[in-house]
Amino acid sequence: MKTTYRMKFSKTGRAKYISHLDLMRCFQRCIRRAEQPIAYSEGFHPHMLIVFAAALSLGFESESEIIEMQLTEELPYDEVRDRMNDILPEGIEIISCYAPQHKMGQMGYAEYRVYLPCSDSEKLLAQWDDFMSMEHIMVEKKTKRGFKKIDLKEQTEVLETRSVEGGLELYLRLPAGSTVNVNPSLLIETFEKRDGVSFGFPQYCRVKLLSAEKSEFF
Repeated sequence: MKTTYRMKFSKTGRAKYISHLDLMRCFQRCIRRAEQPIAYSEGFHPHMLIVFAAALSLGFESESEIIEMQLTEELPYDEVRDRMNDILPEGIEIISCYAPQHKMGQMGYAEYRVYLPCSDSEKLLAQWDDFMSMEHIMVEKKTKRGFKKIDLKEQTEVLETRSVEGGLELYLRLPAGSTVNVNPSLLIETFEKRDGVSFGFPQYCRVKLLSAEKSEFF
């Protein structure tokens, strides 16, 4: 018998420099050290039955990552969470553990907080508003089959913009499904290429994962 456990975790601080592949290895080691009764696939090369909801770009922080694993025993959700948190490295923390409500294929969007450091946030905000008022923002996006032209204006929802101390803070909602997936860095890089736009190194944080219906993904 296998029981599915889904965990929401954060990845912040120095942990943002852990690649997705290394993150997978990290969780595999921690599951073993935490003595979780993990289930394995069948066949000649059995592997742990774990899956991540969406790969996070290197250098991005996140407050809402999802990992799902199958266990061969039923354990209290709090116990599964606490066992992992006792082992996981600094910067990675299990926020909650629960039974899945959505299928992985039902994920459709992600929300991000983007911080653009600058000396004049009011000027940068005006440039951003002008940029997003364009009818189309056409770019070439690299895919598995080559390059494809997409309209970033059509794909982007600007939820909030704020002038904060030392910069500009943007809250964005972008597609994050299996068929359409847009990285916020593509939008920010396109914005930065405009004449007169200048800011420091952007900081990205994924704050929420959503279903295709734009409800929170659980």
